Amino acid sequence: MFTFLRRFARDQSPRGLALSALERGDFAAAEGRFEALLAEAASPADRAFFRNKRGIARVRLGRREEALEDFRGALDLVANYPPALTNLGNLLLEEGALDDAIAHYEAAIRSDDLYGVAHQNLGVALKRAGRIDEAVRELRRAARLEGGPFRRLRKPA
Repeated sequence: MFTFLRRFARDQSPRGLALSALERGDFAAAEGRFEALLAEAASPADRAFFRNKRGIARVRLGRREEALEDFRGALDLVANYPPALTNLGNLLLEEGALDDAIAHYEAAIRSDDLYGVAHQNLGVALKRAGRIDEAVRELRRAARLEGGPFRRLRKPA
């Protein structure tokens, strides 16, 4: 029973609190929490993760230039970091730079073919570029990946 209840307990670690603030839309709090985590993070992978997440908070706060710095900083720490590449692609897509956005999503997928968010966003960008067949293929791939590894074990209905 306690194992069952533990699933619903919130992660009260500094990382958990930062992620929770981001999820609930408290972007100013999330930015501050990720800032503090960055000051203490030792590994490049952790620093890249926190910079990317802080960048997301900054995008939501309307501070795109600072967000760009964070996403690029994450890539300086971990080359070809799929979330940062995808987030850069998102900003480019919003600006209407379809070819550049597509290139970033494709780079994220080359780095991690199982990163479903990149496949989904690539599908959206390809659709906007009029490349419908490719878009459908990427969106289907994203849907399969979203189901996770156990989706493949289910029998078709």
